[in-house]
Amino acid sequence: MATELQHFGLRLHGQLEHENVFELMVDHEPYLPVLRDYEAPFAGRIAGAYQPGLSLASLTNNRGSVVPFVCTCIEPTCWFITVKVEVIMDINADYVIWHRWSNPYRADKNKAAEGGFWDYSALPPLVFDYAQYQAEIARVNSEQ
Repeated sequence: MATELQHFGLRLHGQLEHENVFELMVDHEPYLPVLRDYEAPFAGRIAGAYQPGLSLASLTNNRGSVVPFVCTCIEPTCWFITVKVEVIMDINADYVIWHRWSNPYRADKNKAAEGGFWDYSALPPLVFDYAQYQAEIARVNSEQ
């Protein structure tokens, strides 16, 4: 697999329902502004209307996807975005890939004409080194 790897990072954002919540950091920078810029053509003023929503439980027990961002109103099911998480075991190295971003409230392609479909297919995947990814999760877990 010949691709440029990003650095995976987590920064404590606060607590949500008595659980620590972390902000996704990619190459030592918050990822939310990237997502906000990507959504802008679809969403106008509500682009990126999220706050960090990653928990350690979601990262360690993910069932193929995680919810990195939730609504700013703090109601987890109000408005959120998901991303598919895949582990790729390659012959030379292991990777974690975050791709197929989706806002479930804007996932209906039949509503594209009225602006109800936000297409994340051109948002580049995030590719992390598996060992670095796991080390970051372990670091954060040991600090709790």
